[in-house]
Amino acid sequence: MEIKYLNQSNFFTRSVFNLKKEIHKDIVYLIQSKINFFGPTQDSITVSYGDYISMKKTKRNDTYSFSEFSNFVGEIKHVGGAFYNKINNRFISFNIVDNVQVDKENAETLIIDLAKFGKIFFFKESLLAYIKEITPMGKELKYSGHTQIEQNAVNLKGKRRKKFFEIISQFKNTGFCRIAFSELKMYLGYVEVIDKETQQPISADEQLRLIFLPEDRYEFKDTAPRYSIFERDFLLPAIKNINQDQSKDIKNLMISNKIKSGRRVTHLDFTFNALGAELTEDELTTLEHFVNFGLDESQVKYLLKRIGYKEMYGRYMHSVEKKVYDEGGTPKYYERESKKEISNMSGYLYTVLFPELAK
Repeated sequence: MEIKYLNQSNFFTRSVFNLKKEIHKDIVYLIQSKINFFGPTQDSITVSYGDYISMKKTKRNDTYSFSEFSNFVGEIKHVGGAFYNKINNRFISFNIVDNVQVDKENAETLIIDLAKFGKIFFFKESLLAYIKEITPMGKELKYSGHTQIEQNAVNLKGKRRKKFFEIISQFKNTGFCRIAFSELKMYLGYVEVIDKETQQPISADEQLRLIFLPEDRYEFKDTAPRYSIFERDFLLPAIKNINQDQSKDIKNLMISNKIKSGRRVTHLDFTFNALGAELTEDELTTLEHFVNFGLDESQVKYLLKRIGYKEMYGRYMHSVEKKVYDEGGTPKYYERESKKEISNMSGYLYTVLFPELAK
């Protein structure tokens, strides 16, 4: 079975995003499935009702109508989120969709205008521009990274399990994730900020800000305070769901350690089979070769799993010729058949040599 990957900025992976229903999360995945993270930024994308049915592997009679689906998509533009940006030490609130309208030329199709952070989260080009914009003068630019998620995450049950899968996926190359128990619950939506005097929850926008920048007059209300209950009711069922062949990248996920302060669990260690550990010597050499040409590591690993290193090298040797005109000079690359110079090797690999990346 072909694996389709979704990619998103780690800012988004480590954000609190107040989605109310599971279908909202599924629609976000649907939006991402229409986006090439490594391609040029797009202001808007189109999604169809048929796309949703296909992604969920369901039938029209067994799911929402197009009218209901359209309403759910429209609701996402009112959903707010927040993350803490460690580059400039600021709390950032966001939304990912600016506007949704029916495509009058195509039946049961919607045009979705992406908000500023929708582009930053889902296009590497915009993400890099944002990092450059917010990095203080004189400080080294540092890429914040992105998370590669298998599209079959949509089959996991519940928005919290899907969010947990995203967090774990951020560490698929190492097979190890350590996270504070309180932080994990915050991302999963178990933590609520309340006013100390009234003991009432505050507005949604203020909730997001105060989760990252707490103030004395407010306190956290934890709806899953006891670790034993959280593990029983959420964590173990989620891990079982992920391990039941939902993922080909993340295998044998388990809680490997519970770090405590006294009797209280403060941090959790998760381990699973590291993706990089499964590569052979030939595959690791292939990975280095094509990363040097500008492909992203996750793209090369996808191709290694999809077509294998022999096919990758075969296509390259058949189509590309390398020439060095001066001793020690910079090599130039040409198409063997047309003899035209390849000025953008990463673009050539993406669009011509490995069309699987655009599927």
